[in-house]
Amino acid sequence: MDDSPQADDDITWASLSGWDKAVAAFGMIGLAFGVGTALLAVLLLVLLAVAAASFHLVEADGIGTLFWGVALLLPCNVLAALFTCPLRWGIRLTALATRTKKAAEAVLSMVTTFLAVLFTVHVTPGLRVHRPWLPALLTALLVALANVGTRAMEKRVGKRAP
Repeated sequence: MDDSPQADDDITWASLSGWDKAVAAFGMIGLAFGVGTALLAVLLLVLLAVAAASFHLVEADGIGTLFWGVALLLPCNVLAALFTCPLRWGIRLTALATRTKKAAEAVLSMVTTFLAVLFTVHVTPGLRVHRPWLPALLTALLVALANVGTRAMEKRVGKRAP
């Protein structure tokens, strides 16, 4: 008789041995660090692209300032989301058409990104920006372009999937 787990067997956390739990926990921690590192790398690349495009507007004391900007972007994004969240809830509760709601959500996403970058520019130590609304607008447009590209790729992959 074979006691090995089959594809239909449900394996619960309680049924795992101590070694299996340790390996699973180590794997999940590694996955979290990997995803976090990838997210921070993407944020740093976007920040570097915006800083390069806004070369004459942005002055930084050094590379450490950019890392501070990336670290402060998440709390500033949460703060910006607090401002736009009531508007999102109001839009979702209205009787507007689905297409109108999606467009309004996209605009609010851009506004949230714009505000997050403005907040980050003002609280990052060692960063001086002459016209902060221009890099914030550029970042919001880059994020909107990335969202459009992601949705197009999702639709294309969705059509190919059986």
